Amino acid sequence: MKKVDAANSGAADKKKEKQLAVKKDSSAKLTSGKSSEKSSKQLIPAAKKSETVPAVSHSNEIDYSLLGITDKKRQAQKAKKEKARQKEREADERARQRSGKPRTPLAIKIITPIAVAAVLTTFYFGYLVKSGYFRETIVASMADGSTANLFVEDALSAITTDKFFPGTMIDGIDVGGMTKAQAKAAVVAAQPKSPDRVAVSLSLDGKEYDLDFSNVSFEYNTDEVIEEAYSLYRLKGGEDNATLTEYFNGVQALKVDPKEYQTAYTVKHEGVEETVKELLEKFHLTPENAQISTFDPDSRAYTIIPEKNGYNINIPATTEKVKAMLDSRTYVGTVLVEAEIIKPEKTAASISETFGRLSTCGTKTTKNANRNTNIKRACQYMNGTKLAPGKEFSFNKTVGKRTKERGFREAHVIAGGQYEMGLGGGICQVSTTLYNAVVCAGLTVTERHWHAFPSTYIDLGKDATVDWGVYDFKFKNTTDDDIYIVSWWSKDRICHVEIYGKKPADGQKIRFEAKTKSKSATPKGVEYVEDPEMKVGETETVRSAHYACTVVTYQVWYDKTGKELKRNKVATTSYKAYKKRVAVGTLLPNGKHAKLDTKTGKLSGVPSATPKPTKNAKKATPTPKA
Repeated sequence: MKKVDAANSGAADKKKEKQLAVKKDSSAKLTSGKSSEKSSKQLIPAAKKSETVPAVSHSNEIDYSLLGITDKKRQAQKAKKEKARQKEREADERARQRSGKPRTPLAIKIITPIAVAAVLTTFYFGYLVKSGYFRETIVASMADGSTANLFVEDALSAITTDKFFPGTMIDGIDVGGMTKAQAKAAVVAAQPKSPDRVAVSLSLDGKEYDLDFSNVSFEYNTDEVIEEAYSLYRLKGGEDNATLTEYFNGVQALKVDPKEYQTAYTVKHEGVEETVKELLEKFHLTPENAQISTFDPDSRAYTIIPEKNGYNINIPATTEKVKAMLDSRTYVGTVLVEAEIIKPEKTAASISETFGRLSTCGTKTTKNANRNTNIKRACQYMNGTKLAPGKEFSFNKTVGKRTKERGFREAHVIAGGQYEMGLGGGICQVSTTLYNAVVCAGLTVTERHWHAFPSTYIDLGKDATVDWGVYDFKFKNTTDDDIYIVSWWSKDRICHVEIYGKKPADGQKIRFEAKTKSKSATPKGVEYVEDPEMKVGETETVRSAHYACTVVTYQVWYDKTGKELKRNKVATTSYKAYKKRVAVGTLLPNGKHAKLDTKTGKLSGVPSATPKPTKNAKKATPTPKA
């Protein structure tokens, strides 16, 4: 054994000596090249430096001489180390031979500790697994109020079952521990029969309306309730630990606080909703104000159509309330309709409190029969007229055309600044009386014309003339209620007009006031005009003398104490000045006409009167006709 080792050692030494000899040769070349290079640097000028480049050795051998270690020294160090290792091996070999044990391979020495470590690790890991070290846990609340750390698998196992959890009650029956089929059988056995009578009504605004369930069929919702109760805290898969904890705790809580479920009859094909909708859709949605339906102008009596409330009805919510009532097994009763009641602005009570006479006006008429007949006829046509809010009244349209067929007669009318005969003469007094009543009622005049000169039956500036097809009198109902016109002519020769409607608040009153702004002197002298219809020599004053003037009228509001509240200007009226005008008859007995001097009023061409014959006188010869 020693010889083999010595031989091997010698061969190794020879190999190392050979490698050192090669390195020494390379080092010597490198040293020689550096020396030569250094020498040549001293001999070659700077300009030719690039022409001489020393050769570079590409050998992989290390030149230890550059490190200050000679080859001999390096060989000695290496030999020393190798000798020390050899001694160790020899000592180990001698120890093994003395013990008589076979030599242990190196691989065994390496693998043995690794294997031991692996066995220990496997044993410890198995211990951890067996003890549950790696298993997930949850903190659960138990039925007795305590908390416990449970493995997830145990918690899952506890609530994974095909039976109802303990503490599940359906119709008062504890179905805990039962399957679905068992629970349904128990619940159905205890259910009463279908209701003999279903009488549900809806209450809306203090009135009740019966629902018609005659065509609606009922059945128990047992299957739905069973399924709902069974699904409580039932795992569907994929839940996280938080949900698992919630479900487990819920199942534990059922043991202390049971969950109640109730079955009920349900309606097929949404019968309840259809029935409720059919009833409630009949109600109007918008409120309707109370209003006067009839008004008797003679008695002033009136009738009122009552107001109607409006409703904003919530049909779906009402339907749910009816269903909830049936679900609670109550089949006779009243359900309050879910609705917002919208009150109208005007009620029968408010009309009764505020309706009355707004204004009245009366004017004295003449003794002329035809004129009074025309006034009476116009009042009859106008009497009882109803005018809605915002509507406009027309005198001509209301009274109509003045004709004999409609009862009107010939009477004086003012035309061209004088009195003339015309059908319907005198009805301007009716329009004038109405004008004054309209202003005092607080209404708005939209068309009005005045006479050529002031009328004798009304104050200055307060007259209103009308002429079919030419002049009209109009006003608008600017209140928020209907108004009614009452007009008549009385035997004491008074033309009356009253207006009825919603009275002003707080006892307010309206007056029609006039103020004269200017006035001229009354013209002197007389104007004569011929009247071919009057007998010769007859005269009639067709116009009195009138002064010119300008008058402004106002609609003035006063409170109940007489204090003026506001003043609205109504109109400015300007009358012209007129001389007195007299009509002179020119109709002769023979049908011809005399001539009139309009300056003096004298007639010419009038035959002198024939003297009466005496008893003894001869019969006069008749005068020939002209």
